[in-house]
Amino acid sequence: MASEMGRRSFLKKVSAILVGTASGQILEVGRVLAKTGKVSSPEYRTLGKTGLKVTTVGMGVMNCSDIAVVLRAYDLGVNFYDTADCYMGGRNEEMVGKAFKGKRDKVFIQTKVHDKDDEKKMRDSVERSLRRLQTDYLDVLVWHGLNSPQEVSNPKLQDFMVKMKKEGKARFTGFSAHSRMAPLLREAAKIDFHDVALVSYNFTHSKDLRDAVALAAKSGIGVVAMKTQSGGYKKEKMEGLNPHQAALKYILRDVNVSAAVPGVTTTEEIDELASVMGSSLARQDLHALDKYQAFLQGRVCTLCGGCSGECPYGIAYGDLLRALMYQDGYENPRLARETFLGSRATQTLETCTGCSSCSAVCKRGLNIREQIQQARTLLA
Repeated sequence: MASEMGRRSFLKKVSAILVGTASGQILEVGRVLAKTGKVSSPEYRTLGKTGLKVTTVGMGVMNCSDIAVVLRAYDLGVNFYDTADCYMGGRNEEMVGKAFKGKRDKVFIQTKVHDKDDEKKMRDSVERSLRRLQTDYLDVLVWHGLNSPQEVSNPKLQDFMVKMKKEGKARFTGFSAHSRMAPLLREAAKIDFHDVALVSYNFTHSKDLRDAVALAAKSGIGVVAMKTQSGGYKKEKMEGLNPHQAALKYILRDVNVSAAVPGVTTTEEIDELASVMGSSLARQDLHALDKYQAFLQGRVCTLCGGCSGECPYGIAYGDLLRALMYQDGYENPRLARETFLGSRATQTLETCTGCSSCSAVCKRGLNIREQIQQARTLLA
């Protein structure tokens, strides 16, 4: 009997060890799945009157230089990618082209064109984009960074986009805007020309912009939200706060948004944000956004569109504030400087030195004059 008891005791111990090992393996598998953020069922919405079925979470490729991140997004089911002719001097488009060689028909690519006053330059830009992207067509071609309703309804620009469609170079066309988004969207809804509008839109924005987004969507425009992360600060800079899933959920809660294109640079970031698809905004998300709002207050421009007052010297302070956001939030001095040098503000910035006060006012408490002085120091 003693021998039998010893055998039973031994078997119990072995069973416990095996069960413990299996439990550990199950837990480890769970950790791996949680880390990868694999999306089993991507969420789709229709991109306005284009009819394209795009994933609600796309990828803003602007700041990414690692092709593995783009391929990871593809593996997660993401099918909408936003780049531009100017990003990284064209290298960004080249990376996207390499990533989707052989699977071009499985993704939608949106890129941008500049040089609004010269049709030859615009055409050359489009041709370069096609070569870099290794494709003979663009799913969406947008004018980059329009600033006024007059530009939105500019017949010269419209004629060019019509030609791009007729020549088969662009399936659909639109515009992007970093500032004054609401009046630009209202103008776009009124003229019924644009297929897509790529606009800054995040949880800091006002009801005025939400209403304009709804109006544009009702007119058939596919609204794509960028700058959804309000500066993209890393959690290490915010004492562990990580509100980025919450910020994305907040925007996707608006059914008038066809897709969001948060800028990501690592596989961890795309895993985190792609997993938001199909999820709802919870109370803890709102709590995280309250904390994020407090962190951002007076620190950086979130492109909320709440500025009042115009600079009498015509300084495009919105471009400067965006460049500083890239510097401080994105931690990308190269992108900040490229944005600054490519803006309208470079010719007039020195005028700020003679001003005793700034006529532009931020409703969120940002000291615009102080920010402009900082821009002069960091970027000039």
